[in-house]
Amino acid sequence: MSIGFGRKATRDLTRVGLTLAPRRRSGRSAVVVALLAAGAFAAGFGAAELLRERAPAVVVRAPAAPTPELAQLRQQLEQARMGLVVADARSLELEKQIDTLNQKLTESQDELTFFRKAREGKKH
Repeated sequence: MSIGFGRKATRDLTRVGLTLAPRRRSGRSAVVVALLAAGAFAAGFGAAELLRERAPAVVVRAPAAPTPELAQLRQQLEQARMGLVVADARSLELEKQIDTLNQKLTESQDELTFFRKAREGKKH
């Protein structure tokens, strides 16, 4: 008994187109995705440029020519600096003198205490 597969069945199968995998589309979808990504990047870059703060323009001015008033002010500044240096030196010297006097005062107070205790010891 034959199932009916013969040459006729084979011919019928060869006439029918079998699709094993879907047809590949052309690269349209890849191009569309790339264009969308490029558009998004351009929009983001444009927005960033619009929102970025601009630095103020730098204006370079030529130095003014020295005037008699400027020379006088510089001389006064130098005198004030010298006065400040002298005042600092005086301050340091006075602090040293105060330290020396405080040390002598402490020694004198110690001697006075010693003599008072010695005098009280003689009374008893």
